[in-house]
Amino acid sequence: SEYPSDFAMMAGLTLGSVAAGTPMQGFAPSHQDNMNGEYPLSKTPGGKASHIKRFADYPGGVESFEVYSPPMTTLYSQVWWSPLPPVDLPADIVRRYNGTAMALVGWEVDQVRRTSEGVEKSVPMSASYNHHWDSWLIGAEARVRKVSLSGPDDPAAADLAGRRSGCGAELPWDQPQYVVEGPEWSVRGHPTHAALTSGNGGEFRKTLHGFAPGYALVVDSPAQLQITPMNIDTWNREAMDLAGPVPPPFVAGGGGGGGRG
Repeated sequence: SEYPSDFAMMAGLTLGSVAAGTPMQGFAPSHQDNMNGEYPLSKTPGGKASHIKRFADYPGGVESFEVYSPPMTTLYSQVWWSPLPPVDLPADIVRRYNGTAMALVGWEVDQVRRTSEGVEKSVPMSASYNHHWDSWLIGAEARVRKVSLSGPDDPAAADLAGRRSGCGAELPWDQPQYVVEGPEWSVRGHPTHAALTSGNGGEFRKTLHGFAPGYALVVDSPAQLQITPMNIDTWNREAMDLAGPVPPPFVAGGGGGGGRG
């Protein structure tokens, strides 16, 4: 049968216990596990095995929140490479950090779908392969503008391509893009936006996206997150059962796509 699937990216952002140099009022360290389990890290020869594998073990503690992207709807064999509209951060996070800076010490990512029973499940890479993704954390003093470019020779193309990762300087020129504008620094002297550039693809669930203690991405008055994923729909609906207890192996479809096995 031929039918589309709706997937979404889910980002978990982890905050350190210090914001703008002072403890955040109401900060409550989290003891929950990582979104995607413990991260395998190998020791650098001659180095110290000092980096954490669980964000809950971060010195001073962390707390986190989750953000869902808008859905991506695809058929078998189709590629989604289009910027998704910005989404608002949780209202309590926006309120708490309004007028101050957030210290982001790490982030985690999953891709999920909701079953017909309303249950949220992770989407295996064998069904929707993530090639790469870009994202922006946007503060209140920055703004996001939707633009359409004529192609690589457009006057704004070089600047926009330089802000993206993943496929080098290539962009889906036929797709509208989101440009972050406004001052680089807030009136308090903090960055107004930040790129989460470790947008690696199929291995992103088990890759640690985090900083060594004492380092962080700082954004003043964070308000929105914008994600640009590149996903390839590899889910052969007639031959790959996503309802099982383990992810199914990839099974190639025959002929015309659209989910035909």
